[in-house]
Amino acid sequence: MSESMRTIAFQDSSPGTLGVEMEWMTVDINSGEQVPAAPAVFAAVGESARIKPELFTSTVEINTDIHRSTSAAVDELQALYDQVSQILGGQHAALLSAGTHPTSHWRDQQVTDDQRYARLLERLQWMVRRFNIFGIHVHIGMPDGDTCIRAMNHLLPIMPVFLAISANSPFWQGEDTGLSASRIKVFEGLSQGGMPFYFENWRDFEHCAGRLQATDSIDSVRDIWWEMRPHPDFGTLEVRIGDMPGSRADTQAYIAYVRAEAMAAMHTEAVPRVHPSLIRENRWRACRYGMHGTMIDPFTERLMPVLDWLEMRLGALAAGGIEQSELELVAGRIGHWRKHEGGAAMQRQLHATHAAFPAMIAAMREQDGWS
Repeated sequence: MSESMRTIAFQDSSPGTLGVEMEWMTVDINSGEQVPAAPAVFAAVGESARIKPELFTSTVEINTDIHRSTSAAVDELQALYDQVSQILGGQHAALLSAGTHPTSHWRDQQVTDDQRYARLLERLQWMVRRFNIFGIHVHIGMPDGDTCIRAMNHLLPIMPVFLAISANSPFWQGEDTGLSASRIKVFEGLSQGGMPFYFENWRDFEHCAGRLQATDSIDSVRDIWWEMRPHPDFGTLEVRIGDMPGSRADTQAYIAYVRAEAMAAMHTEAVPRVHPSLIRENRWRACRYGMHGTMIDPFTERLMPVLDWLEMRLGALAAGGIEQSELELVAGRIGHWRKHEGGAAMQRQLHATHAAFPAMIAAMREQDGWS
């Protein structure tokens, strides 16, 4: 059997189950700059499936167990946040949630001593050295590979809305980029970054991954960094497009919305294929304007404000039988978003109030709702 025809086992999981990964920055309490405090955390907790290293030693990845509701997942995220924060307090450091650090430079970050990261650096060079970006990854359990691909196809035109409501990376190395989500522009520079593709079925995805491995483009499926991808080892669809949100409440709403759409997608047989050019345009609009932009309804091609589209969409999800408790977590946040906008706008407002970045970053931590 050729490499491109090799099968990839999809570890089926209970439909709709939920797991969340969050990439937190470790920052100095006084200056607000990124500091390599993560190793002290790992020394204290030991080997853990819940608290793990990332590419840079100024990042702590927090991962939940498997849950059946957003509220339960967020409760565990809070407990893990509290555990890590207590350890960092002894290092005069703290956790910060944003898609990019407002000022710290990627050149100043120390790479974690790990063979996989060393291989990535050798292969991708400057592209991965710039990878000082931070996202939230939501895993939704899928019963089989074909269902996972069908759900991914269905979510492709909806992905820009995920980006819009999480957008929280307006600054890059001390400069206001004019974007709401600059992180995504760094992410897409990887050879296997950016938007995923439409696939016919699981076998079609296997062929794609097999070709990439056979041509030494990737070492494994883990090296496919699309903004949404199947995760065969976990038996999930992993949505990776979101910035680290600006607050605990925004995080909860984001997770609930991603889960609601993924659950609906599993039960949608007829998946209309939206042209990638339209999806890319909406993705750009989300990157530029965040949740207060205007999007192209991917199904009617009418122009609509993002939050109006989201409210309309929640009604359709409710009519389709999605759990009301999950939808309420999203709907209950829309009024706040209409009045105050999301993380990117919050950062700009804080910078206008606190012109010095250390004071701005301290205010971000005070307002995030986690501590």
